[in-house]
Amino acid sequence: MKRLALLLAAMGIVSAAAFAEAPTLKVTNVGQEIEIENSDGGVGIDSIYFANMVGLSYGDWSFGLQGGKFWSYGKDTHLDSLDSRLQIDVWNKVTDNLKLGYRYRGQKNKDRHYARWDYSYDWFWSSGDVWYESNNGTPGATDNINSEFFPVGVKFGDLKVGYFINYKENVGDIADLNEENYFEHQVRLYYPLYKGEKFFLNFEGRFTISADSDYKGDEPGYRHYDDFGRTRLYLRPTYKVSDALTVYGYYGYEFKDYKYENGAKRSGYHAENDNYQDIGIGWNYTF
Repeated sequence: MKRLALLLAAMGIVSAAAFAEAPTLKVTNVGQEIEIENSDGGVGIDSIYFANMVGLSYGDWSFGLQGGKFWSYGKDTHLDSLDSRLQIDVWNKVTDNLKLGYRYRGQKNKDRHYARWDYSYDWFWSSGDVWYESNNGTPGATDNINSEFFPVGVKFGDLKVGYFINYKENVGDIADLNEENYFEHQVRLYYPLYKGEKFFLNFEGRFTISADSDYKGDEPGYRHYDDFGRTRLYLRPTYKVSDALTVYGYYGYEFKDYKYENGAKRSGYHAENDNYQDIGIGWNYTF
């Protein structure tokens, strides 16, 4: 009888422990962000994006939900609706060093399905996105397989350096003189310029080494970034209002220099709208 009582008590303890350790779905953070993108020399603002974000977790799984709206601001001083976005992120922590993920991004005229990874061990790191983009009836547009990834990155103390590749392959019925694929090689740098008790300032640099496109049939006149012809620099300030609430921003400026192929010339819109600015501000509250 005593053995039965001890067995039942042990089973109860194990069941209670197992129930206590069972993962639950939790909201981890909420936030909002406004991003403004604009090319120099134009009239108005190219793109204004307002996003609402929610993060969740379930054991080794994490989830992100984002819903947002795009506008442009034209010379007629009106906000023009451009597009909307629904984005769903799923990550699984496979090991202490490796995470694998999936992202869905849906907009009015296109859908994207991403495969993602993030790996870090000691001084070495690698990450990337590979996605399929379906263009939903956009005239002249083809589906494509696109990728942005760091095959190799290294860390030296606070400095992170990564070799970055962007490769895009258009698929389906590609008409003559249209782009078949695009590639770009970059080096990217990340470094914390200032670390305070509440205020932090980080730097990011993106430096294009080379870029070019291939076309179906005879190549038309076209332009691409010249070797070392694209540089984007970011400053990213962050301020911890409290242990839970953080406000942040970023300012990026991009310098561009093009190479013109097959008789193409710098003229019209391209003569004025080379450089580019990316500005954002947002907040994040963690639970």
